[in-house]
Amino acid sequence: MGVMAAAGLGLTGWLLDRLGWRPVSELLMRAGVGLLWLIPLRFLVVACEVRGWKVLLGPRRGVSWLLLTWLGMVRDAVNTFLPVARVGGELVAIRLLRLKGVGAASAWASVIVETSVTLVLQVATTLGGIALMLPRVGAGSALVGLGAGLVGALIVVVAFVAVQVRVGLGAFVDRTLGRLLRMMGGQGFPLLPGLDCRVAGLYQKPAILLRCAFWQLTGFLGGAAEIAVLAALMHVPLTAAQIFIFEALIQAVHSISFVVPGALGVQEGGFVGLAMLLGVAPDAAFGIALARRLRQLAIGLPVLVSWQWREWRWRRLSSAHAAPTGG
Repeated sequence: MGVMAAAGLGLTGWLLDRLGWRPVSELLMRAGVGLLWLIPLRFLVVACEVRGWKVLLGPRRGVSWLLLTWLGMVRDAVNTFLPVARVGGELVAIRLLRLKGVGAASAWASVIVETSVTLVLQVATTLGGIALMLPRVGAGSALVGLGAGLVGALIVVVAFVAVQVRVGLGAFVDRTLGRLLRMMGGQGFPLLPGLDCRVAGLYQKPAILLRCAFWQLTGFLGGAAEIAVLAALMHVPLTAAQIFIFEALIQAVHSISFVVPGALGVQEGGFVGLAMLLGVAPDAAFGIALARRLRQLAIGLPVLVSWQWREWRWRRLSSAHAAPTGG
């Protein structure tokens, strides 16, 4: 992971050198203090996304919308800044839910189903972005290959959901990985009691799934709004279709480049590559990508500090409660 992060940082520096420091810095200076608007906008985006998560969790004492918003920001920060292949944030969120008294099966089920809904929507929006690109760039071999890859990804996601519904994720893992471990003389794969029932129960409630999908889609539109705000601040002319394409395909790039922490360099390269295809100035697209990266730093680093402080506080309270009292 460290090597990939270093390579991503090198790619960012190379792009900045090729495009020129002066035009990119002028774009950022043109935006000025307006860049601070990205912080509350991101808060609103995450707040919308976790509404879908809250729908899956149901009404629970001690788990407020504000708490879930913080947990959503922790998830993003962990997946962006730590070498966890974009899954560590979910594990951290589950642990924090457990510390708030949510049952293990309920916490895992909510994250598994939310992730599944997000994956389906991400593939769908990416296919929509490709469909919008076709009239502009033509059906080139690279674009057709990407579309075919996304269709394959959609099949994998549908199969993943089908396993959860028909077999049960826990049972499937036990039949595959658990059997392999037992053949090697191990104890098998420990299953979480009640997980498959919880997941299946959520999939049997289409109204809840639709509400979750609605809030996830609202979060996607909020991400597109961030690009629109940056373009307006930097005086970069972008159409609504171009903004949608940027957001949809950059999200796909993030998912594909999970081995690179925060898609460092890959996100910036993706913006520049798309700009060249869409007829947008590459330095302007790089400036937008760099501003988004600055927003990630401005929010993510304090959120990571707040998470560590919360962990330290809980450990201290646990140690105080476990300490024997003298008679």
